[in-house]
Amino acid sequence: MTLKWDKYHSYDLAGTTNVPTLGNNSTEPKTFYSLKDDLAELRTLGSSKGIVDAGTTNVGTSYEGRDLLAIKVGKGSGTKVLFTGCHHAREWISVEMVYLMAEYLVRTYSDSPSSTQDKRIKWLLDNREVWLVPMVNPDGHVWTTTTDRMWRAGRKPYDLPDGDLHPPRTDGRPPRHVVYPAGTYTGVDLNRNYPTSTWGQETFDDPPGRPKTSADPRDGGPNSVWFGPSAASEPEVTAMSSLMQAQSFRAAITYHSFSQLLLYPSSAEKDTFLQFVGKGMSALIDEKGNPYTYESGSALYPTTGDAMEYAYEIAPGRPSFCPEVRPTQANAARWMFNLLPEDQIEPCFRENVAAGLALIQCAGFDAPAGPRVAPAVTIGTQTQLKLSVMPNCWKVFKGWTI
Repeated sequence: MTLKWDKYHSYDLAGTTNVPTLGNNSTEPKTFYSLKDDLAELRTLGSSKGIVDAGTTNVGTSYEGRDLLAIKVGKGSGTKVLFTGCHHAREWISVEMVYLMAEYLVRTYSDSPSSTQDKRIKWLLDNREVWLVPMVNPDGHVWTTTTDRMWRAGRKPYDLPDGDLHPPRTDGRPPRHVVYPAGTYTGVDLNRNYPTSTWGQETFDDPPGRPKTSADPRDGGPNSVWFGPSAASEPEVTAMSSLMQAQSFRAAITYHSFSQLLLYPSSAEKDTFLQFVGKGMSALIDEKGNPYTYESGSALYPTTGDAMEYAYEIAPGRPSFCPEVRPTQANAARWMFNLLPEDQIEPCFRENVAAGLALIQCAGFDAPAGPRVAPAVTIGTQTQLKLSVMPNCWKVFKGWTI
């Protein structure tokens, strides 16, 4: 199957345009697909197959009035799964991971499947409902194609008075004194703005250096880690958090770039079901020959107010993950974020698709997902015959090819 993995998607620009290069001192031609047009095409095709709700086109609007484009795929409304990309504007590959999953599901589905894999896709979409939002931050993404290639944050500005703050910290150390002058500040990090129980707390690497989550609006802008003036202050985050509350998703995945990691919520270290699913997803990625490191989000660096933690907080025990996809740290200098060349889109999706499908399937399972020992039985003179039972929600995707 050939999917649209030879070019990146813009919000609604189809064709070639000059975009800023790294440093924004010059431009280079880039050819894009239109996300708006391609999702509309998928909705039409999926609706004709009876697996897409043509009426669901977005889940809200951005600060600048752009739709948070969405597609809802599948008939199994009792088991809902959420895929999101592009909380951080410059991470173009994260848009493709979500869009390509939508395209793959819609184009593969058939009422009369012949192969084993196609039968599995039919079963998934007959029994699951998958919501896919490829570009949570369309304003920032557009900004990366017109003005600042490495812009990360949202685009909502704030006119703030003089600030004098002592924000709490997650590491238990005394709060730092944050003083900033009155002014206009633009660039809240959407992935620090979710209304988690820890929103508003600063985080730091150890030993402390520049904060990883900051109360200081001067830490907003292109490389923002500013959590914003209030929880869910950004309209994009309000829309997504409202969707998550309303739909009661049984699994969620949010794609980022880069470093080739599969992250799980920091509070889920001892969650048997989540760990079973996550380690299975990690194994499915690794079998493609380009392994990802499986670790908690705080092992990368601690944050507050992020989407993965919020999904787990409002649905405790349900699988929630964040893949940090290509490139590796070794290729960071030349390929980081949207410098990843187009010929890397296809292999990146190929190594992640089985893990995504496994998450969709595992969403319908409940804990415990680890080995379970059946009660002792007596057969003739033999007693204490025990059977180890492992629910199979991800192993069926081993060796998956597209």
